[in-house]
Amino acid sequence: MQVRALEKYGAPIRAVVPGKVFRYEATDASHDTTFWQLEGLVVAEGITVSHLIGVMKELLKGIFKKEVEIRLRPGYFPFVEPGFELDVKCFICAGSGCSVCKKSGWVELMPCGLVHPNVLRGGGVDSEKYSGFAFGLGLSRIAMMKYKIDDVRLFLGGDLRFLEQF
Repeated sequence: MQVRALEKYGAPIRAVVPGKVFRYEATDASHDTTFWQLEGLVVAEGITVSHLIGVMKELLKGIFKKEVEIRLRPGYFPFVEPGFELDVKCFICAGSGCSVCKKSGWVELMPCGLVHPNVLRGGGVDSEKYSGFAFGLGLSRIAMMKYKIDDVRLFLGGDLRFLEQF
């Protein structure tokens, strides 16, 4: 999405694009092979990691209607450099440890980072003048935290008892 948006609209740009994600992954309480995601992109002059953190905190505050405790861990994603995993304190167990957070008290919520200069150049944007950040926000994980759902597989399981709660 990043290169296509930059090619079509140029910089500066702010974009959020929804899409379905398919990946080869072992399933567990917090991972599934299919999910919906919002991919976000901000490119302008002077964008830094501080902007990324501030926007993510405000985004999560808006979604959850309260301040959310976050942490950033280094992560590798080929389209950003540096890349991070943005984690939130687990809403399900309040940080005490459960199957969703793998007993750590933290849940990986979104990969993010500063847009790689090669992505900017690939989109026809001057990487010496512009910088930006990007993120992917899995909607299932948001719903899990918001409604304290302890297994992501319930979303695609087809169990009407689960679905009828909503």
